[in-house]
Amino acid sequence: MKCSVEEFKKYYKLVKEGKLQNTIAAKACNYTPERFSILRKRYEKEGDKLFIHGHCGKKAYNAVSDDIRRFVAEQYLKENDYKTNPINFAYWRDELEEIYDIKLSYRTVYDILTAADIESPEKHKVDRKPVKRIRFRRKHFGELIQWDATPFQWFLWAGDTRYYALHGALDDSTSTFVGMYMTEFECRYGYIECRRQVLKNYGIELEDYSDKSPVFHNNYKEQTTLTIEEQLAGTEKKKPLWEVMNSELNVELHLAQSPQAKGKIERAWETVQGRLVNELKKRGIKTIEGANRFIKNEFINYYNSHFAKTPASNVPVFRAVPEEMNLDNILCVKEKRTILKNGCISFKGLKLKVVNIERYGIVGELCINERGLWYLYKGKDYQVEVENGLHELSANAPQVLENIIYDYMYKEIHEHAA
Repeated sequence: MKCSVEEFKKYYKLVKEGKLQNTIAAKACNYTPERFSILRKRYEKEGDKLFIHGHCGKKAYNAVSDDIRRFVAEQYLKENDYKTNPINFAYWRDELEEIYDIKLSYRTVYDILTAADIESPEKHKVDRKPVKRIRFRRKHFGELIQWDATPFQWFLWAGDTRYYALHGALDDSTSTFVGMYMTEFECRYGYIECRRQVLKNYGIELEDYSDKSPVFHNNYKEQTTLTIEEQLAGTEKKKPLWEVMNSELNVELHLAQSPQAKGKIERAWETVQGRLVNELKKRGIKTIEGANRFIKNEFINYYNSHFAKTPASNVPVFRAVPEEMNLDNILCVKEKRTILKNGCISFKGLKLKVVNIERYGIVGELCINERGLWYLYKGKDYQVEVENGLHELSANAPQVLENIIYDYMYKEIHEHAA
């Protein structure tokens, strides 16, 4: 009504007693004379029921039944473990639709769970600091790729308390993950395999954006500690692996001055952590190898279908990889090594025999990636064989390197011996 119930009753009584004209009473109640007359006649028949809405006390046609409300809350408590398997409310909304065919809005799920005194595992007080400058999204898909890695207890639900690093490449314009790869620690090998996915599935991006990890950036001390031979050769600084790869691929690199600067991928990691753990648990995947297969074949598409955005421009700018480019000789860790008189090179305590090369004293590069080890000299690849035991590998060698050497040099020997 356009006036309060008390005002309507007051003016109705005055009109009925003949003390006030209908037109004046209607104007006082903010009605037309015709409408006020209709309401007066209805009030005479219905009384105070006139002021009660017809749907009052009735459930909406699309209201959630009590049984479904109870199921949503009880099933959430059964499947959720705040210590090893936290499930946020948005993920639970998707699970209800995909597994139990219950379609509810996020707000409805939130209201049901909070009414049952259930708090979201992501509930926290946000301390919002003033933003100095906003960096807008790039317009084109493939214009800028953000690189980062996040350590997390991905298999805590299975009793594995170790942290493993998930490396990722995120397109800035769409928040699309174009590559993911997991290793024991954040390392060059993880980023290399992540970049392999980008080049294979999309092409070469225009620019990279990363933090100041040693993978991407050498600090001042490393830049100034050059050998005499390097100084005589005119070397100005030691280039990190990523800078070498980017020069070969013609990709420009920008370094973030703070984690907040690459906030898109930092926020994306929170979502990945909340979902990937539960997806791994549902499938019983407890190893890095199994996780990488699942991430590559299923999870990246799953994430992008839920959270990727539409770019400002529908023109992608990824460049095609040239046919003559040997990606294996680019996507690898390269270590300069000199072949000795016995035809071997040394690396991290190991002696590696270079096969089918008779010269010594020549300087080439030992190439290492997840696909194995080989020796590169003047653009030609040479096979290498290990001459001593894996136990002689240097203690400071990364775990992923030990795994590669075992898989491609010792595994076959052990299987034949068995």
